[in-house]
This record gives sequence, C-alpha cells and structure tokens, in this order.
Amino acid sequence: MSDAFPLHRHSRRRHAATAQFHRWFQLYERPRTAELVERQLQLFADDFEIRTADGRTVATRDGYRDGVAALDPDERHAHHVEHITVSEVDEHRLRLAARVRYARQDASGRVARALIAYEGELIGSVDFEPLFTRLEMTVVGRDEGGVFEDAYPAHRSLSLVHRFLSLVEAPELGGRALGELLAQDGELDLVLGAAAVGSRRELADWLLESSLLLAAGTSRHSVEDFRVIADHDGRYHVRMDVDWNGVTADGAPTAARLPYAWILSDTGERYCRLVYARNAP
Repeated sequence: MSDAFPLHRHSRRRHAATAQFHRWFQLYERPRTAELVERQLQLFADDFEIRTADGRTVATRDGYRDGVAALDPDERHAHHVEHITVSEVDEHRLRLAARVRYARQDASGRVARALIAYEGELIGSVDFEPLFTRLEMTVVGRDEGGVFEDAYPAHRSLSLVHRFLSLVEAPELGGRALGELLAQDGELDLVLGAAAVGSRRELADWLLESSLLLAAGTSRHSVEDFRVIADHDGRYHVRMDVDWNGVTADGAPTAARLPYAWILSDTGERYCRLVYARNAP
C-alpha cells in the first residue's frame, strides 16, 4: 500500500486539475454572458496571471472581463486537447502541461488553426477543485483551412467525467459533492460495476461498500478511447474505457478495464448531470 498511496493521491489531483482545464475552454466555445464570465473567474485563485497566445498578460479580474468583452461575438472557437499531463510540485501545488489544436472560424467561414502549448500551475482548495494561479499559452505552429470541428461537447463531458472520478477516488468527500453531477432521483439510472444505482443514497452506499473492499488510498482510474456524440436534446452520449487499479483490503493488487456508455444532460449548470451509465458491449 505504501507504493499505491502516492499513485492514488496523484490520480485524484490529476482528475481534479484536468476537470478544471476542460472547464476553462467552455466559455470561449459558446455565446458568452456576464454570468458565464463570472463562473469562469471562479477557476482562478485570488492572485493569478494569464499569458495569452497573442502576448498579453492578464492579472486582474477586471482585466479578464475586459478581454472577454473585446472578443468578436461572430467568431467560433474550438480547442481540441491532444495531450495533457499533471504533475505534483508539492502537497499544495500542481503543474499542468498540454498541447491543444485550436481553430477559429470567422463570420465568412474562413478557418485559421494553431497548435498551442499550455502551461499552468494550480493550488488546492477546500472543495477539491484546484484553482489556477498561472496559465500561459505559446503558439507552436499555425495553419489555415479545413473543416471547423466543435469541441464543446467534449469539454462539457470530460469536465464531468474527471470531476466524477476525482470524487469517486475520495469517498469521504464524494458522497456529498457528487450530488451536483447527478440527475435527480427517479431519473438516475446507473450500473457501476455490478451495482444498480437509482438514487443519491444508493450511490453513497456503493461508494462506502466499494471503499471497504480496498486498502485505503489505493483506487485510481484513467480514461481511454473517449468519444462523445451530442444530440439535439441537450444530451451527450459518451463512450469510453475506464482503466481501474487498486489494492484489495488483504493487500493484493487488482485491476480492470471497464468499457462504459454514459448519457449526460447539459442543463447549463457548472457541470452536466449524469443520467445513465452502463457497461458498454
């Protein structure tokens, strides 16, 4: 267990930071409102610095609001995350690095593209949502043309998925905080492993029972082969493989690959709500 615990701690923090990173892009990929800008600012610590890809530095909330207000409302933006890593600086700080394929479509339909390297630092928070203290973007390459591909459904879905996994890996916190991510009792229809879950109480029971089968601080997950399709009713149909590793209560390593089909409902809140989950064929 001594070897598994640091891996578990890092897994929890990696999911938490990754969820925040996917939340960052959402403001730019749909029509912006004052309410959404204020929600965006909740991703940042009191002291922060943003260095944009065009060389500007933003270090105040008013400066950020002004920058967003200056964006052309007729342009469309998409950010496709190719790669992301999260490392621990110390028990309070995380470092994030990513490569993102960015596309901008203007009112005439012309598409401009760039490959952008992101570097960021985050600090912990009491609700286990780390906050950015620094976010820096550097253009690696540019291109033009091609078809514009929307990335918003992926960001909405992946922010929910990684937030969910960060809380499942923290059962002492997850039972309370997961409520924001779930459809209402009566609409919830989940099968997690072999457990049928139709209410918040049943999910809390599943978290507790699952944690008792494992050595404390050993469960961790990774997401592979993620795909999402958006329908016209504000729902996202997700397919993904979740690789799970842990150590049983008697000290034996255990692992599984869990192919899942999830359905998420986008209600416009901070996160989508998980409605349906099944083991995928």
